[in-house]
Amino acid sequence: MEFLVARQEAEGAGGAGGRSAGQKVTDAVTSAVKSAAAAATEAATGKSGKGESSGKGESSAKGASSGKSSGGGLVNGMDKATRKALLKAKIYRANYIMWWVTTGVIGAIAILYLLRMWRAHQIRKRVAAKRAAGAAATNGKRGSALGAAHAGWANLAYVRTWPLWIYGSTSAAEWFWTAAYTGICLGVGFWGCISPIDGKLDYANPIGVVAFAQMPLIVGLASRNNVISYMTGISYEKLNYLHRASGRVCVLTTWLHTLGWFHKGLGKHGPGTKIFLSGMLGSVAVLVLWLTSFQIVRKTVYELFLFFHITMGIMFIVASYYHWPRMAEWTWIALLLWGIDRFVAFARLFFHNKTWLMWSSARHAEHSGSVVELIDDDVVRVTVNRPLFRWSPGQHAFLTMPGVAMLRYEQHPFTIVNIPDESGDVVFIFRALQGFTRRLVNRLDSTTTTDINAYIEGPYGGEGFGHGIGHGPLQQHDAVILIAGGTGISASCSQFLNTIKCSREGTTAVASCRLVWNVRSPRALSWIAPLLNAEFAKGAGSTKFHIDVYLTRSAVSDDPTVEGQKDPAQFASLEDSPEGSPAGSTENVNEKTSSTGSMGGADEKWIAAAGISPTVAQIVQFHKGRSPLETIIRDDTLNATGEGDGVGVAVCGPTSLSMAARDAVVAVNRPSAIAAGHQQEIHFHSEVFGW
Repeated sequence: MEFLVARQEAEGAGGAGGRSAGQKVTDAVTSAVKSAAAAATEAATGKSGKGESSGKGESSAKGASSGKSSGGGLVNGMDKATRKALLKAKIYRANYIMWWVTTGVIGAIAILYLLRMWRAHQIRKRVAAKRAAGAAATNGKRGSALGAAHAGWANLAYVRTWPLWIYGSTSAAEWFWTAAYTGICLGVGFWGCISPIDGKLDYANPIGVVAFAQMPLIVGLASRNNVISYMTGISYEKLNYLHRASGRVCVLTTWLHTLGWFHKGLGKHGPGTKIFLSGMLGSVAVLVLWLTSFQIVRKTVYELFLFFHITMGIMFIVASYYHWPRMAEWTWIALLLWGIDRFVAFARLFFHNKTWLMWSSARHAEHSGSVVELIDDDVVRVTVNRPLFRWSPGQHAFLTMPGVAMLRYEQHPFTIVNIPDESGDVVFIFRALQGFTRRLVNRLDSTTTTDINAYIEGPYGGEGFGHGIGHGPLQQHDAVILIAGGTGISASCSQFLNTIKCSREGTTAVASCRLVWNVRSPRALSWIAPLLNAEFAKGAGSTKFHIDVYLTRSAVSDDPTVEGQKDPAQFASLEDSPEGSPAGSTENVNEKTSSTGSMGGADEKWIAAAGISPTVAQIVQFHKGRSPLETIIRDDTLNATGEGDGVGVAVCGPTSLSMAARDAVVAVNRPSAIAAGHQQEIHFHSEVFGW
């Protein structure tokens, strides 16, 4: 009891005197231990004195002097309650250490983020001013030992990926941070389990405190609106691997706590008691949550994964609260973080969709309407007009369509394909697979419908550098290569459009921007044709733009003049290649193909069918096969002038495309060439389908 009173006094003192809460707890416990030890010694002495006259005091005195006793007796001059209090203080301190380290790392990354934002802004400002003054481009390439070292480090830590068993391929940086966090939690956790009295390991109870301490981080990192993302510029989905890491620590420590008590013996906490029932409910809930969160479940039955993730998470937090109310502060912090996230999300939803105007049925349709178009085989374009909604290129928003959703207000994330303009339109393009997207296609009565209500919430994601200061990411680089696969064009197209806008306004350092699109059919160009036409019609500035469309399968049925028929001549021009050619090669087998890989007459035919304007048509070329990424990246890197911050390579598409882009960047981004001044450093950005 003295420990509990002392702990309450220490915690009530808050931050007074500039001392940490952990130190206050330790001091309070030390004081309590001394008091308890003195009381115990006095009591033992008293008993000994009485025992001498009664003939029973000798054994008691020996027990007190030797410091050994069983049950609730004295050990090293301390009774059982005091020993437990001291052990609790140590495990509390262990968890404070874990949070001190975590907070320190977040603070350091936040400082680096601010410095990188400032540097990117300065590069854009300097290069843009130089071009506005009409100064000719100069060769800014020069050897840089620091740049070479950074390129080597980036290749190893962030660009290369390594297999992580059932968790797929992971970068070395994610490996490191996952292992570091897990090691810190388990290390300080088991350190806290070692008794400061006799050095014995008792993990049954103390390791459960580690599980409690994970709750704020698990919930915080799962939240779209979390303070870590705002401080570091790292979007919540990029931090998801740390959410999973803290979740695994929670599962492990929860079950160590559970099995530890089964091994130790439940005693008075057996079946039928509140502590047992709530503990087992929480343990089972967190285990089910973990088993249903594997990648195979997320990819195949995402909605089922989402259901279990939310319901089991809530069940675990509530069960933990009732299991050990003394640890309620951790559950309350987690719930507070969740509440803040939901409040911010609801405020965005309310504001961007003008929800206050929807009480009138007449105005409801006006402010919740959408245009849904089936623009290709299973490819959908959704346009919602939200003049108050603003976003940066590469970001995504959550789309809600109550008339289509299985659960009325479920939300689904999609990348925004356009950039903000005076029209107020927000455009999404995605392929219908299963679940929500398949139900949306089945809901269409024709290729276009306007009777489906839609609400958007966001924006989220995207590269942090440049957000909030009027410019999008990637604009500090000398050259930009945007690589897309299929509907991954959403992120790449928005970056491309933003570069056009910044070039026109004279606010970019980018001298060359290339869009590389791997797609099945040349028809796909029509998906983004209206956006390209509109942006280029306003002017493109001094930046050189290129669009390379790589057709990854036969496009016979895509010939607008012979739709649905197999034209042997066209089939040969598109598909014939030397036997055994690698899938990623580009064969210029058409006689009309130019030296740059254009497919000659087919280009004009497909460009016309896609509705591309003459201005845009000048920069579009079609190629056969998958894009030779290493060749493309090497050529553009060698041609970069060196005035900006190296070359930016951004990829969005399926995992296979991302892996190919990573391999190409590693092959080209050679530290030796950078140190010698032969080329610039390559900065890699990746967006991958799924979670």
